[in-house]
Amino acid sequence: MTRAVAEDIFKGIDSLVTESNVRLFWLKDESSLAKFGDVAIAAAEALIADDQQSMDSHLWWRQDWDQLQESADGITLDAQGLSPFISGMAKFLPDLSRKSNDESFVKNVRETMVPTAAAFGILAVPDGMDFTQRLQCGQIWQRIHLWGTTQGLAMQPLNQMCERADRERQLGIEPVIGNAVADLVGDEQWNAIMPFRLGYPTVEALLSPRRGLDKVIG
Repeated sequence: MTRAVAEDIFKGIDSLVTESNVRLFWLKDESSLAKFGDVAIAAAEALIADDQQSMDSHLWWRQDWDQLQESADGITLDAQGLSPFISGMAKFLPDLSRKSNDESFVKNVRETMVPTAAAFGILAVPDGMDFTQRLQCGQIWQRIHLWGTTQGLAMQPLNQMCERADRERQLGIEPVIGNAVADLVGDEQWNAIMPFRLGYPTVEALLSPRRGLDKVIG
């Protein structure tokens, strides 16, 4: 994702954010990119160091084919952007342990997700605990992602920093990541909900699993 993104693309994305309760913050210059990357990596490291949060996150991993067919969701090898050879070999090998998956996740954040992004964005709302605002934020994320696909862009959530900020609040501990995320936004009236990276892909990822209507509507 190292190819530069033209300014009119950013303007096109901005035009899709029409709800007054959602705002998009861009981080595009060298200093902002580095700052976002530091927070993303620190959040990933903090997440895997928290045993409970690591276990909860690992529940979304789908290596077993039968489990994937039953759940029709989660994180899979096919959606990792791996080469066909590596992906094929991984499917024949025993599933990685949670610890190995955690280490791989942090390595990917540090060596791939952060340095190859052309830009980062953060969708934010005034009240991060308001479910209606969070839903609107999700709808705008879908809108942006779908439009980006028509422009040949790739986008990927990097929401471990928000997950970690929520965990800090839950535990009542010092908001190290929470403060860092607020600093990225740079406006105390807005709360980060969806951080993401974007750029032009150099590797094709296969489709992620999605639930059919029969699994969503009873």
